[in-house]
Amino acid sequence: MIQFRKSLLLFGISFLSFIFLTQCKQPEVIHDLGDSSFSLVNQDSSNVEFPDDFAGDYVVAAFIYTNCPDICRITTGNMKRINKDLKNNDNVRFVEITFDPKRDTPSVLKDYMKLYKLDEAKFSMLTGRPAEVDSLLDRLNIQAAVSYRDTTKSGEVEYYLNHTDRIMVMDKKGRVRFQYPGSLVPPENVIEDLNKLR
Repeated sequence: MIQFRKSLLLFGISFLSFIFLTQCKQPEVIHDLGDSSFSLVNQDSSNVEFPDDFAGDYVVAAFIYTNCPDICRITTGNMKRINKDLKNNDNVRFVEITFDPKRDTPSVLKDYMKLYKLDEAKFSMLTGRPAEVDSLLDRLNIQAAVSYRDTTKSGEVEYYLNHTDRIMVMDKKGRVRFQYPGSLVPPENVIEDLNKLR
């Protein structure tokens, strides 16, 4: 009888340990930028090493370009909502990286930030040399390609991009743990996953 009780107690402890570990398991790493560094520039023309300069914070990152007629505006709106609805955002940073570094200069990104009234204490808009931006996008499996090009009467080239629609949540070590369709994900889903990480 005593042996049976010991066995039952050990089974109970093992079962509870299993449940605890299952509930606490961290999500898989989708992309690891922990050993990478990309030299970019923010909306204030300051040099930024991504993701190194954000180490120690959780990062919610989105990919946009300012001439986008539709999806990017919605993605930016979702990013703004996530920041607004997050109850405790002390150790969370929001980053938007352009697909279109040729046109999205720091001053253009600064104007875009003002247009959407993004919190300057929390948001960074990043651009850089096209080769460096492309290298980062490739590493994260983000695609962008010209879908329409035209030349205006004044000789100015206009174009639009087909691109990946993406928001990502990165942990404090620069590892992507969650990713979503940026214009479609309900902001509360991102907040829930971010809180799981924290």
